Amino acid sequence: MADDEERILEEALDNLREATQRLRATQNRILAAGMPDRPRYRDLFVRVSTALAMTEAASSEARRRLGK
Repeated sequence: MADDEERILEEALDNLREATQRLRATQNRILAAGMPDRPRYRDLFVRVSTALAMTEAASSEARRRLGK
């Protein structure tokens, strides 16, 4: 793997870790407030949960490509 590719993947992992933490915190706050039970916020909760899942999948893929 070229050095620049490795640096890009390492930077991506750092950004994805931060995004995962922020999305998980948002998801937890929405859950704690009982917002998913209200129709007005259900779609938002689904989108945050989907974004979290996709971010975690991207992290896994970046780690796999780095061999970690």
